[in-house]
Amino acid sequence: MKKLIGIFLGAVLLIVACSKSSDNVNPGGGNTGNTFESFDRKGMLTNLGNNVIIPSFDNFDQKTALLQTAITTYSTDLSNEQKLILAQSAWIEAIKAWKASSVFIQGPITDKFLVNSIDYQTVSYDNIEKAITEGTTIDNAYVESKGATVKGFQALEYLLFDQNKKNSNIIGGYTGANGAKRIAYLKALITNLKEKSALVLNAWKPSGENYVAKFISADGRDINSSLGVLVNNLIQLAYTVRDERIGAPYGHRTNNVPQPNLVDGRLSDISADLAIAELNSIESALQGKTATGAKGLGIYDLLDKLEAKSGSDLLSKVLSDQFTTVYTKIKAIPVPLRLAVVNNPAQVGAAYDEVKRLQVKLEVDMVNNLGVLLTFSDNDGD
Repeated sequence: MKKLIGIFLGAVLLIVACSKSSDNVNPGGGNTGNTFESFDRKGMLTNLGNNVIIPSFDNFDQKTALLQTAITTYSTDLSNEQKLILAQSAWIEAIKAWKASSVFIQGPITDKFLVNSIDYQTVSYDNIEKAITEGTTIDNAYVESKGATVKGFQALEYLLFDQNKKNSNIIGGYTGANGAKRIAYLKALITNLKEKSALVLNAWKPSGENYVAKFISADGRDINSSLGVLVNNLIQLAYTVRDERIGAPYGHRTNNVPQPNLVDGRLSDISADLAIAELNSIESALQGKTATGAKGLGIYDLLDKLEAKSGSDLLSKVLSDQFTTVYTKIKAIPVPLRLAVVNNPAQVGAAYDEVKRLQVKLEVDMVNNLGVLLTFSDNDGD
C-alpha cells in the first residue's frame, strides 16, 4: 500500500513539475514564459498606443486636412499650375502619412471597413470617369455611395497626376467641357477622405471611441492580444512590400515578365517612397519610437528581455541592421520603379531579396521568440 502511495505521489509531483515547466515554454520554441510575464507589457502597449499609434493617425489626419485645403485652393484657380503642384505635393505627404501608420490597421478601422475607402489599390480609371460623367449632384454623399474602385488616395492620384508629367493634361481636364463635374468630384473625394481620416483618429483617441484603452489592456500574447495582432500585421505588411510593392511589378508572379502597371503610386512615381514609408511603419512598432523621436518601450525591448538572438547577436540588432540594408537597396533603385523593373531589374531584384530576408526574420525568428500565434500565411511557396 505504501508503495502504491509513493508511486502516486511521485506521479503527482512529476505532473506538477511538468506543468510548471510548461509555463515557461514559448509556443514558438523558446523558454520565455516567466520572462515574458515579468516584462512591462502594459508599459510597452501604453507607449505604442499613446506615443506612436495615435500621433501617427493624427499626422495622417492633419496631412489630409492640408490636402483638402490645397485642393480647395486649386479649385478656385484651375489654370494655375503652381496651385496644382501644391495640391500634388500635399497628396504625396498625405499618402506617405497613411502608409507610415498602416501597420496599426486593426480594431475599429477594420471593423468599420475604412481601409478600402482610403487606399484601395485596384481603382478603375474607367469607372472614375463614368462616376464623373453620370453624376448629377456630385458631393460627399455621392462618393460615399460608390464602391472602393472610384475613391480614396488612388482616385485622387488619378485626378491630380499625369503619368507623362504633363500638368497641362490635368489642367485641361478641369478647364474643358466636363471640367465643372470633374473638379466637383475631386473636391468630393478629398471631403470623403478627410471624413475617413477623422474617423480613424477618433476611433483610437481617448476623447473619442478610446480603442487605445482596449489596445493597452489586451496585454497577453494570444491570438486576440494586441501583441498578437500587431505582430501579424507587421509580418503581413513586410510581405506586402515584398510581394505587392516590389515582387509583382518585378514579375515575380508572371515568370519574370515585368508588370510596371502594378506599382503603387504609378502616376505620381513615388513607389519607392511609399514602400519605405510602410517599412517605417513596421519599424516604429518594433522600436517604440515616439512621434518626437524619443525612445519608448517597443517590441525590440521585449525581444531583448527574452534574450532573443539570431546567431550570436541580439535579434533586435539583426533586425535593425536588416532594415538599414533594405532601405539602402530600395533607395538604390533608379526612380521610378515602373521603369526600373524593365530597365534596371538587378537593382529591383536586390531590393526584393533583402525585403524577403527581413520578412523571414520577422516571421520565423521573431515569432518563435515571442511565442505568438502566426495567423498570416505566405502561400507563394517561396
